[in-house]
Amino acid sequence: MLLRPLMTVPLPQSSPLQGRGGQKIGHAKETCSCMNFMTSHKTKIIVLMVLCLSAILVGNSVSSYAHDIEGLKHGVVKITAHVHGQPKVGTGIVVREESGAIFIATASHVIEGDPRPFVQFFSQPTRPVPSVIVGMEGGNPRGLALLVVREDLPDTIRVLSLNTRAILGSGESVSVIGFPRHAGAPWAVTQGELVGRKGRDLVFSGAIDEGNSGGPVLKDHQVIGIVTESSPPFAYAAPAVLAHYDLESWSIQFGVRLRAEPATISMVYLNDMIQQKGFHHPFDGSEEGAPGGWMGTFLHTYEARTVNDFPVVIDHATELMWQRGGSDEPIVFGPEEHGPADYVQQLNQGKVGGFSDWRLPTVEELGSLLEPIGKNKGLFIDRLFDSAQWECGTADRLIKQVYSSNAFVVGPWEVFVDFDSGRIHHRQMGEGGTHKAFIRAVRTMASEK
Repeated sequence: MLLRPLMTVPLPQSSPLQGRGGQKIGHAKETCSCMNFMTSHKTKIIVLMVLCLSAILVGNSVSSYAHDIEGLKHGVVKITAHVHGQPKVGTGIVVREESGAIFIATASHVIEGDPRPFVQFFSQPTRPVPSVIVGMEGGNPRGLALLVVREDLPDTIRVLSLNTRAILGSGESVSVIGFPRHAGAPWAVTQGELVGRKGRDLVFSGAIDEGNSGGPVLKDHQVIGIVTESSPPFAYAAPAVLAHYDLESWSIQFGVRLRAEPATISMVYLNDMIQQKGFHHPFDGSEEGAPGGWMGTFLHTYEARTVNDFPVVIDHATELMWQRGGSDEPIVFGPEEHGPADYVQQLNQGKVGGFSDWRLPTVEELGSLLEPIGKNKGLFIDRLFDSAQWECGTADRLIKQVYSSNAFVVGPWEVFVDFDSGRIHHRQMGEGGTHKAFIRAVRTMASEK
């Protein structure tokens, strides 16, 4: 943060001031010497305060950036192929996770010639696991490939979204994560700058070499391209929109599979979920032990549609269909309350939209709808959704230990998403406690197939 130097403006030379009876009491400069000292002293204090505030803001920005990059590394893998007995190292990005499988995109020349290249994940860097090639643009020096890993999967993984709608311009800063030979460090972060386009490819500058091939080109922590070639001082990348098209041709279904089964969760789970899934959480509740403020990278692919006269919003990124609105009135949530279940049952009995598999969303599903900016009449949810349902309940319960009234209270706590303040929160439901919230029902699109 650059600060413009403060300017000192001297007092003008004035004529001698007259006291009562016309007595001269000196020039303005002389009589204001004490005032000048006080003004100078205050100015110094202001400058010091501004500098301290600037240092704090810059420090927080750097810390936030580093934290975000560390999280993205969970979606970047090291790939080692063996061709003619020689190892070849490249990079890959996780584009989809599903039960028992992780799909990884990379550059085709990284793996061409090895049908089972090995992959190393950020959370288990010393444990190479074999992969299988799903599809590849063989013979194309700037082509792409898709791998799948089905064994020895890590507990922590991050799916990186391809931002196919990014507006790009020459001179914009980008980051690359990968395994350049000359960096000497795994998951090295390199800074570069967009230069322009050459044919179908993005051209950018930076310290990029062969080990970066297949890795992500990031702008605002979102993937805008996949590195395909290094030719110093420039490198080339396949734009995200082309990568998306290629990967779809190999029957990859993009997006993140979110937990659909109700569960009893913890605060640790909530915080990890927001960061690992890349969700947005604008409200900072860290002082209350709740999730802190977080600017995520999660990208939705929404489609507003009317199905059998019923308005819905389809999110192709998560394969979920949502009510565009929800319950007309808030419904009572509580341990002995049946209102939420009754509402969903009415939807299914009436086959609203032609479906009978509506359900209460989990906090993973409902929390994914939080947006970083309150652009829907102040609500932190996309404008495609109705704004009447400002706070909605989930199917999950939360257990945490809180010291209250000389005793430890464990729970259970009901979990809600407040789109008005942009936060996930919980309320104790024990001993007859209740809370009213709207319901926005959801269904899994895969159930149609």
